[in-house]
Amino acid sequence: MALDAHLDAADGRPTNRRWWPRAAHARPHQGPLDQVTAHHLGDHWHLVTYGLSEIDVKQSADADLSGWGFELTMRVEVEPSEEEPTWAVDLLANLATYLWTGRHPFAPGHHLALGGPIRLGTDTALSAAVVVADPALDDLDGPFGRVEFLQLVGLAADELAWCQAWSTEGMVALLGERDPLLVTRLGRTSLLADPAVRAEVGRRAACDGASLTELRVGTLEVRRQRGRGRVIRLGAGAAAALGPALRRELIGTGASFEVVGERNTLRFGVGEPGWKGDDERLDLVVALAQVDELAALFDGSAGWGRHAQLSGLRFQVIP
Repeated sequence: MALDAHLDAADGRPTNRRWWPRAAHARPHQGPLDQVTAHHLGDHWHLVTYGLSEIDVKQSADADLSGWGFELTMRVEVEPSEEEPTWAVDLLANLATYLWTGRHPFAPGHHLALGGPIRLGTDTALSAAVVVADPALDDLDGPFGRVEFLQLVGLAADELAWCQAWSTEGMVALLGERDPLLVTRLGRTSLLADPAVRAEVGRRAACDGASLTELRVGTLEVRRQRGRGRVIRLGAGAAAALGPALRRELIGTGASFEVVGERNTLRFGVGEPGWKGDDERLDLVVALAQVDELAALFDGSAGWGRHAQLSGLRFQVIP
């Protein structure tokens, strides 16, 4: 099989383990997966899905691509007990099912909030993932078209927030400096737990974001308080990017900057102080002399804050 030969050559050894996670009702060539294989590479397992590309027969109309045009991979640290990474097999199989049922293909740079620990039942800090091109596995020009290999890499929640608020490429590059193969290690802490790294990310975000007119984040939430007030909630990564952006963009009367979430939008501006809006969009305006005080609420530190010119609003930054 072309896929077997390609993987064995790249990893320098035959496949160590195979799993067949196909659901009992699934028909051949209709997903979710034929199998997941793993090579044991010393300190980590290299897992690869089979079935998102075309394994045995050409069915898709695109002659250049095999099936979806990619397979998913994952590099998972070998545990001291040498326990097999069946949890990662289950994760890949679930993502394949999501792909087949939702028809949402993956691509490098995509990221996912997993809604809990990447390995269920553990206290790992990793609760999200980013998709990258597998750093050591070239594309395959197979008999049914080209296959790309997309690696799933575990992220901590604040690392995900920085992907959304700053740069996915930038965050992956920082991870790659410490681990070129981007192995998912359940025991690692967030890069941002290191104050020096957090400061460096903030510096890069302020520099790279100089041309941004808005900040898109996945953690923005606006909730009503009793009466007419609102609670505005942001993740720490998004908040740390917002502070420098406000100082950079709100430099004169009439200047504005938007924070765009999945369901809510905030528009910060300079002018007559106050706020107005509904559950979907809020306009927040402060005097020019108060911009620095407003920006100081968003330095990446978790906690609650208020601004004197925005009565009725409370800001919460969550880890």
